[in-house]
Amino acid sequence: MEIVWLPSADEAFFKLLKDVEGLFGTLVAEQVSERIYSHIDLLGSFPGIGVRDFFFSNAVVRYLVNTPNIIYYTIVFDKVVIVAILNSRQSPENIHRVIANILKSNNLL
Repeated sequence: MEIVWLPSADEAFFKLLKDVEGLFGTLVAEQVSERIYSHIDLLGSFPGIGVRDFFFSNAVVRYLVNTPNIIYYTIVFDKVVIVAILNSRQSPENIHRVIANILKSNNLL
């Protein structure tokens, strides 16, 4: 399957890497980037590998945990759409609110 990033997911990912680099250095940021990209690459071959988030009953939304980050995605026809990459150290309510807003603004919910 083809992997497509929403623009907001792309922006958030680069912000996350910039924050990691500021806190821990370039080497750690590169390691985080490689880990996240390797998980996302797996989605092309195994799109069902993520856990379904049943909070979103109107859409099939899945996530992969890449500690301390969560990769949210959905499947639209033959494409895996990366919705967001978020820090997992926040309330589930906040994560669901952010994901719901992104999905609605992109007509995916």
